[in-house]
Amino acid sequence: MKRYWFFLAILVPVLSGCSQDVSQAEKSISTAAPAIIGDAGIAAQIEAGLVRIDADSALHVAVNVHGGDVRLSGRAKSAAIVQRFIDAAKGVNGVKNVASTVVVDPKLPSATAQAKDFSLEAEVSAALFGQAGLNAFSVKPSAHAGVVTLTGTVKSDAIKSTILETAKHASGVKSVVDRISVKT
Repeated sequence: MKRYWFFLAILVPVLSGCSQDVSQAEKSISTAAPAIIGDAGIAAQIEAGLVRIDADSALHVAVNVHGGDVRLSGRAKSAAIVQRFIDAAKGVNGVKNVASTVVVDPKLPSATAQAKDFSLEAEVSAALFGQAGLNAFSVKPSAHAGVVTLTGTVKSDAIKSTILETAKHASGVKSVVDRISVKT
């Protein structure tokens, strides 16, 4: 029984000191949380607004918020869309300032086109691995509108030839750009 009281006599002061540290941490978190949550909430509202304006361009625009100051960066299809993005950001509660480095890119691909390109890259990667095995890991395919660019290094001309022929015959490939080097 004496041991119980001994540990209790030691533990109570230690725990009371811990509770003061915890309560101080809680106070600092509670004062910082509204700003953090506020910035995240502002960013989420802006991003949702950008998608409603132009979903394809919104995929290419980053929204950064700090203390109510908003920075938009990336690419959009037209100057009119950029201006609509800026106006939408300014209209969100809690926004103090909006700065934009969004550039106009009229050739910006649609979400559907990007999905097709990603799908084609995956299909070509799978075909290359199936045909060339581990040698395919050193070659990276990238696709744009059916044109596949192969970049990397292989150990022989035979492997390079196999990889190029495999890519050319993959479903959906219109042409192949060869940027494969042979390193012996």
